[in-house]
Amino acid sequence: AGFITPKLQLHVSNYQFDVPLANGAMSATRLVPTFSLDSGLVFEREASYFGRGFRQTLEPRAFYVNTSYRDQSLLPNYDSGATDFNFAAIYLENAYVGNDRISDSHLLTLGVTTRLLDPQTGAEAARFGMAQRLRFKDQNVTLPGGTPVQDRFSDVLLGASVNWHPSWAFDSTVQFNPTTE
Repeated sequence: AGFITPKLQLHVSNYQFDVPLANGAMSATRLVPTFSLDSGLVFEREASYFGRGFRQTLEPRAFYVNTSYRDQSLLPNYDSGATDFNFAAIYLENAYVGNDRISDSHLLTLGVTTRLLDPQTGAEAARFGMAQRLRFKDQNVTLPGGTPVQDRFSDVLLGASVNWHPSWAFDSTVQFNPTTE
């Protein structure tokens, strides 16, 4: 099986101020378009490990994002913060939560996951994955006091989740920086 999910977003914000901005403006409007393309494949096979039968998957995934740069340095930051770097956030279009900052992005995230599923119930017994982001240009939109993101390659995320018994689960993520090791 497989999927392709194209997405076009248009982020529009309008601010009205009681006190002028540094440039003297009493209002500001921001319009930021984003295009993303999420795609993946799911391969399945029957497998047996430790005397137990499973359906094993192999799930490669590619996620492309292109968000235009808009200078947002004069806009206030009421509610935006950086997302945590994890398996959920590496496949998001915006590097920030909240509405006051929309990150400029031109990047590709590549990942692969393999899962062991119980063939009778479909319950996930184990999941192992890795993902890394490739940045094609610097990210210049930052939070106040921040610096542009210039790293072309993100840290590598390695994750494992094991639910061998319904009462017990183990979940872990390792973040590895190839530059600093």
